[in-house]
Amino acid sequence: MPLILCFSLLSPLSPTHFLQISPARGQQVLNTQKQEWIKVELYFGLSSTTREINEQEWQQFFNQEITPRFPEGLTVVDSYGQYLHSSGLLLKERTKIVIILLKQPLNEQKIQEIIKLFKETFQQESVLKVTTPVQAEF
Repeated sequence: MPLILCFSLLSPLSPTHFLQISPARGQQVLNTQKQEWIKVELYFGLSSTTREINEQEWQQFFNQEITPRFPEGLTVVDSYGQYLHSSGLLLKERTKIVIILLKQPLNEQKIQEIIKLFKETFQQESVLKVTTPVQAEF
């Protein structure tokens, strides 16, 4: 029941507004101070069919190629995943997820440069990119 109520309360609002419930008073507060951003997640697998990318190699790539393109800030998450290679081999691998919040418009050229360089440098088949519109505040 609370989930249905939550959806029904949010539906009349435009996507640029947030509905907040104050836990202390149970009051609804409309917050229009949040800004529209684009969240880009890049998933860098650290394995290939022939080798593992070690932490030193990753740090060098990160410092030389990613940080200079997005000096405003980003987040890196250590993860683990699996990927079905085009050869049919299931690769289970350590993964680095780089999360970048960007104000619109999205700087696609910088992101595509990073993806291309990573694939070329480490002979990778792909880098997963997920792009999501979000509302955030600092």
